[in-house]
Amino acid sequence: MQNSIYIKISTLLICLYGSAAFGQTKVTGSENPNSLSLTACIDYALKNNVTIKQRQLTVETSAVQLEQSRYSQYPTVNGQFNLNGNAGRNVDPFTNSIVTQAIGTNNMGVAVSVPIYNGFQIKNTIARNELSLEAAQTDVLAQKNNIALQIATSYLNVLSTEDLIEVSQKQLEVTKLQLDRTQKLVRAGTLAETNLFDLEAQLANDELNLINAQNNYESAILTLKQAMNAPIEMDVKVKRIEIPSPEITQYASNANNIYETAVGFLPEIKAGQIRLKVADRNIAIAQALGKPTVSFNTSWGTAYSSVAKKLIPNGTTSTPTTVSAEFEGQTIPFVINFPQQNFLREGIPYFNQLGNNQNINAGLSVRIPIFNGFNTRYQTQSAKIQKMQTEYQNTSTELQIRQSIDQAYITMLNAQKRYSATQVQTDALERSFRAAEMRYSAGSGNFVDYNLAKTNLDRAKFNLIAAKYDYIFRIKILDFYQNKPLEF
Repeated sequence: MQNSIYIKISTLLICLYGSAAFGQTKVTGSENPNSLSLTACIDYALKNNVTIKQRQLTVETSAVQLEQSRYSQYPTVNGQFNLNGNAGRNVDPFTNSIVTQAIGTNNMGVAVSVPIYNGFQIKNTIARNELSLEAAQTDVLAQKNNIALQIATSYLNVLSTEDLIEVSQKQLEVTKLQLDRTQKLVRAGTLAETNLFDLEAQLANDELNLINAQNNYESAILTLKQAMNAPIEMDVKVKRIEIPSPEITQYASNANNIYETAVGFLPEIKAGQIRLKVADRNIAIAQALGKPTVSFNTSWGTAYSSVAKKLIPNGTTSTPTTVSAEFEGQTIPFVINFPQQNFLREGIPYFNQLGNNQNINAGLSVRIPIFNGFNTRYQTQSAKIQKMQTEYQNTSTELQIRQSIDQAYITMLNAQKRYSATQVQTDALERSFRAAEMRYSAGSGNFVDYNLAKTNLDRAKFNLIAAKYDYIFRIKILDFYQNKPLEF
């Protein structure tokens, strides 16, 4: 879905800013084999934009957190290996007797813990992290849309300055033609030489206007490069698409309908809705802190002691012992030989001890929270406050979008009126200039009237270009808010 939205906005912007040419004659030299389309400019910007790269790192971080939370469902297994040396008075771990000698010991084991129930903390954490990942991905999409709109605006500005260069060039050509005719009339003695001076001054003024238009074009190219995050030395030319001028018709939808459509697909709205679900999961996780936890634990271990000995039978010996007995009032002594078993003390091999000293433990552990400084209460309250903040943020985002649509709709209506009025004005001033030009060429008009008519016409043509671009731009912005496929 994210890719489809991006494709739609790219298509929208291509149509939008390609249409800005209005069917005008292409600027000389503006087409270049290396010219960049709007799509190419957007792709370059998305590839090199630092903010998007930061958002993508956030997506990767969220993916790592999600993977980690999923593995928390599985048992934990830990092994331990201890090797110790002790001198002096110690406890022999083999016999638990106190000895005064150096002892070397070695303990090893493996412990396994399996979570059984923890108030659904793990389940809710996984669900929360899944939602957080989706929100992060949606943020990337929203940022891409913002960058695409920024690039499109800069692209439009370049096209606009190209058209202004074209108008300036045409006005300069008109003045040059008029200057050439006047020179011929002056040489023929039909006109005074002062007329020639006036036209030369007008020619210099038109040349200055052309230079200013070219400078504005260079500034627009620089702005586009900066929006693309392209190096200053990169040669950037833009492609043009010739599409007829827009028709002045009533827009099909009103601001309310546009807003209702926009909230259904804009990534900013979707991200806010996802984060509201994240807040619900955080509340559930906080509440689980007050619930019992149950886990199954088992372990295996063994040990070795350097002083551990085993007893080996080594025959018997008789020990004479003198004893006495009372018999009829007399003490009679006699000797008894007691047999005694002899043993040899021999060290127990390392691996034999490890095999003989094994022990296995298994048990069920239940933790019941009784009092923990009201931690559960405060964690839950904080999570609920965070949800309220998310709700307010979503409301603020929706309000901003609504205000932007209302403003865009009113601006479109104003742009429509301005474009219509400028068309009428330009047509009238065109006729006025032609009449003044004919009078001036015939010698029946003065230069002041001619120059005033030409200046008014030049200004009107500049205004018409700006009005056309602005009107098309406002229409397509409203189309974008409705996720419309564009047709021309």
